[in-house]
Amino acid sequence: MEQKAIHSFVKDYFRIYGADILFEDNRKLQIQLTEELDQELMNRPFYWQYIKKLNQQPQPLQLTLYTDGMKGPKEQGEPLHFGSPRLHQLFQSAKSKGKTAWLYEQPELGKTHQPVPLYPWLVVNIKVSYLSHQQKDVLLSFGLQLIHGQIVEDMMEHLRSKTLHPVISERTFPMKSLIQLKSGLLRIKKHVEGHIAKEPSEWADLAYQRMAEELHVLEVYYENSSQSEEEYEQEKAAIEARYKPNIGVQIINCGLFYLKDTAL
Repeated sequence: MEQKAIHSFVKDYFRIYGADILFEDNRKLQIQLTEELDQELMNRPFYWQYIKKLNQQPQPLQLTLYTDGMKGPKEQGEPLHFGSPRLHQLFQSAKSKGKTAWLYEQPELGKTHQPVPLYPWLVVNIKVSYLSHQQKDVLLSFGLQLIHGQIVEDMMEHLRSKTLHPVISERTFPMKSLIQLKSGLLRIKKHVEGHIAKEPSEWADLAYQRMAEELHVLEVYYENSSQSEEEYEQEKAAIEARYKPNIGVQIINCGLFYLKDTAL
């Protein structure tokens, strides 16, 4: 699931910000960057200074990414996984752009001469971090239909096969939302909390067990040493901070998608 979520996020990140997907299979994306994305992501400021100074036509780079986190010895490109610098860079870029994507599904040519209604969906990509002495990150995607309130998980998977465009087609018309965006985000927040509550808690149980073992060792050592109580409390606090389970939730990006589907 993590691999699919990463793949969907990366594909839609580049699609939303204007890049062309030159090749795609279930583990690989080859992307033709725009000038803006090249300057933001590829760390070659001297090239862009040179091009602008000479007033030449720039040649943005292509980027090949392996979303399963693995790359063969003869394969060219970058593996993506939670913790990889490139994926972190894309997360930060999506956040820093600070805008909600507005995309419209395009109707199929020749299917009908009648205007096609498009239904509003709020799509939110979220990173959930399970934190203790180890860290596990999970990328989740939710869609909320803003008329009747259906919430769909793995929403980015549903969007993968759709043709989306930032400009609405003349052969479609948008339906009006009945649920406000602020209320929609609160609904998704509540759904995420329920989703997390259903997840296995063995990782937290193990963290508490490790913490208890470390505190016991510290206590035994303290009883047989000249260590001050202040030093003991500092060591105890450090152990508790390192092992105490915590869950962090971070919105990576969100978008308003107008789709032909009234429900999924």
